[in-house]
Amino acid sequence: MLNLKKREIPMVQFRRVLPEFLGPGGECWIEVDARAGGAVNPEYMAGQEQLILRARVLDRQRQKLEDDSAFVHAGHKNMLTVVQGRFGVLYDTCVIEWRTNIVNADTGQPLDQTRVNFLALTEVTVPEIVAAMVELEAEILKAGRIMREEQDATEKN
Repeated sequence: MLNLKKREIPMVQFRRVLPEFLGPGGECWIEVDARAGGAVNPEYMAGQEQLILRARVLDRQRQKLEDDSAFVHAGHKNMLTVVQGRFGVLYDTCVIEWRTNIVNADTGQPLDQTRVNFLALTEVTVPEIVAAMVELEAEILKAGRIMREEQDATEKN
């Protein structure tokens, strides 16, 4: 099988300013350079398919629970697992590079730009970070739709 380098030109250049209290003093921000997601990104689609299968397995396991409380708690846990998986697929298949000056309160240092820290941002309860991560996902998928429309228009000509 032919193995070619992937395009590293970001289709999405995302930047959001966050509340100052999250940063080192002054403006706080997160920036992400990413490839387009959706149907134009086969790796993204394959990752989403695997995530859907995982979600169905988790749901099937939950259906076997007899205890109402366990059933409800499992549903909540499964939802969090799927959300984490969704952003994991996004990171693995679309994110080229990300930067931030958000400070880790434990160390007083800006976050390291790792996959673990990126996914941790999807679990925080800071509304502005949650909104930024959801907006990032939307921008990546929008770029994919635009690319697909351009491809379809080119094929028609």
